Amino acid sequence: MERPLKVVIAGEKRVGKSTLVHRFIHNQFPLRGLRSTVGFDFTIKTITLEDGATTVIHLFDFGGEPGYKKIFPQYASDSDGLILAFDPSREETLDALHDWINVYDQRVRKKESVNFLVSTKADLGISTSPLKINEFRNKYPIAEYFKTSALTGENTQRVFQRMAVIIQQSRKK
Repeated sequence: MERPLKVVIAGEKRVGKSTLVHRFIHNQFPLRGLRSTVGFDFTIKTITLEDGATTVIHLFDFGGEPGYKKIFPQYASDSDGLILAFDPSREETLDALHDWINVYDQRVRKKESVNFLVSTKADLGISTSPLKINEFRNKYPIAEYFKTSALTGENTQRVFQRMAVIIQQSRKK
């Protein structure tokens, strides 16, 4: 069996990283009991890709408190993929992703990784300026951008499926 995919999820506190992961893992919205992540949470899931192959994803969901950026490099090293999550109702959470990706690029990334930008809470109907999103995508190596909603399930499976496919393709090169 091939090596599991290591994917890290980063972003500011309360942007919906843990609810996105919960929806992906359990295919349901967490109605209660989800607390702010302290440090990071680690989850494993086996998924079936479009071609019928299976792969294992190791997910590292990092807490969004500023102090967690100090431990981020230690646990995110040798990642295959990075998901940068922001809340479209709080534009400052997109701005804060500059710090997260800079920490990742300068202190973590030792190889090519697949980077996704993910807007959470699409069900709220609130959107950050498309211009700001495009500026961010053009500044950094962002493979794809998704609008997601853990409440409705919109794109929550698709994000991880696409990440897995692109990582698998890059490993074959």
